[in-house]
Amino acid sequence: MRLAGLAARGVGRSETGRVREVNEDRILLVDDVGRGAALFAVADGLGGHARGDLASTMVVETLRKELPALLAGGSPARDALGDAFRRANKAIYAHAQAEGLTGMATTCTAFLADGRAGIIAHVGDSRAYLLRAQDVRQLTADHSLVSELARRGSLTPAEVETHAQRHILTRALGAAPDVDIDVIDEPLRPGDVVVLATDGLHTAVPSPEIHSVIRSSPDAEEACSVLLGLANARGGFDNASVVIIRLAPWWMGRAAARLLAPVGLAALLAAGVAAYRLDHAYFLGVRGDMVAVMWGTPARVLGLPLSGVIKVTEVPVARIAPADRPRLIHGIPAGSAKEAESVLRDLLSHQP
Repeated sequence: MRLAGLAARGVGRSETGRVREVNEDRILLVDDVGRGAALFAVADGLGGHARGDLASTMVVETLRKELPALLAGGSPARDALGDAFRRANKAIYAHAQAEGLTGMATTCTAFLADGRAGIIAHVGDSRAYLLRAQDVRQLTADHSLVSELARRGSLTPAEVETHAQRHILTRALGAAPDVDIDVIDEPLRPGDVVVLATDGLHTAVPSPEIHSVIRSSPDAEEACSVLLGLANARGGFDNASVVIIRLAPWWMGRAAARLLAPVGLAALLAAGVAAYRLDHAYFLGVRGDMVAVMWGTPARVLGLPLSGVIKVTEVPVARIAPADRPRLIHGIPAGSAKEAESVLRDLLSHQP
């Protein structure tokens, strides 16, 4: 989507995990909500038997429906996003009261790409991060009891991560008739990456590792797969969701469209040589949360992968030393499938 100088493209995935039976997380990806803006969100439903899955569904569907109408009516983007959150809160609360669903509520963190600024609306403990060059910064503050205690100096950051009450929220959509909503304006630059994550992801994969995976992955889809694979490999104790939004100059999208036909023709002409080279190239890579032996090259052309799986090993990515994971995610070249398996044995020998 063209955004007055920037183009935003988002991809995302959500998984149930290995412990929960129901996925109460939801994600939202809308390329065009009007006036050149794009909308992305994650929501983590609360309440279990009180239909947290319905609460998270209601907030993303309210945003999908209400925000375009508010923008079309002339509301400033910042006001429109906040109003859409308030409408979602009232709808969830009213439904919970009518159906006797005490405790039905949800978190939500939404990112509206509008011009060269990003607007974030946030309630709960899902998070938004900004990746810029080699830095990663958390844009949102967790609305949780332990985070509030940490802000007051009563807990250290290390204590927050292990505190028994770290999942108790101080704000959630639908928990009360009214709710305070954090609305944050964030200037954007070409090359920025915004990441939205529910707590099932960000508690299992710390922000420096999220940054490393995204920067090392050939594309955002692969990064989503690896991040969720890591969360599952580390227990999969909760539903986990992630949305990755890349910002680029808008003309790159237009140029790609204009070049599509000639590039496609060039690809066909080069296919004979390229196919031979790809069929005779191998590397050690990642599929889901497992290490895999691959053929081809860890790259994409026009969104199409130039690789395939020969064998998914029984070794989870979590068994690979943290220092070696970025190389593995990017793809470690090998002369043959047998050599790739030898590389894996060497990586396992690095473990303490």
